[in-house]
Amino acid sequence: MKHEAAKAGRGRRMKKVILVLLTFVPIPAGYLVNLFLPVPMVGALAYYVIPLIVLAFWFWLGGCYAKTGWGAVRSVLTGSVSGILSLALYLWQFWIQSDETRNLALAGLSQMYASAAPAYLTARLAILFEARPDYAGKAAMTALQVISLILMMAVFTAGYLRGRERIA
Repeated sequence: MKHEAAKAGRGRRMKKVILVLLTFVPIPAGYLVNLFLPVPMVGALAYYVIPLIVLAFWFWLGGCYAKTGWGAVRSVLTGSVSGILSLALYLWQFWIQSDETRNLALAGLSQMYASAAPAYLTARLAILFEARPDYAGKAAMTALQVISLILMMAVFTAGYLRGRERIA
């Protein structure tokens, strides 16, 4: 009986590790959006479809986190770890580092999470942070990162709450 309990505990722990790893899915998804963007027809399709798939996946993942027994705050923060890390990396690369010291690989990686969010929804809000409405500079790009994180956290939270509702 002890052996079965230990085995069940390992299974639950493994499921939680998998859930944490799944929180990094938006990064390769954002990479795919950027990879396909220059390809005629395929790029436009990827630009619209991949972020919608990521949002649906994010909602589902939030529901999976509801089954872990973690509280809402812990679940949302754990589920958003890749977005929070991406934002921190972005701020470090674009606000703290100079153009001369910026690591292009890290700077590019820091933007993949936001690329997985639907920019056709978030970019219009981000552009409001610029003095000129026809310019996407440092302020708009930073706002895009923050707005994307907020959107993804909101979708994840909605999925979590829906999952809790189904459990109760």
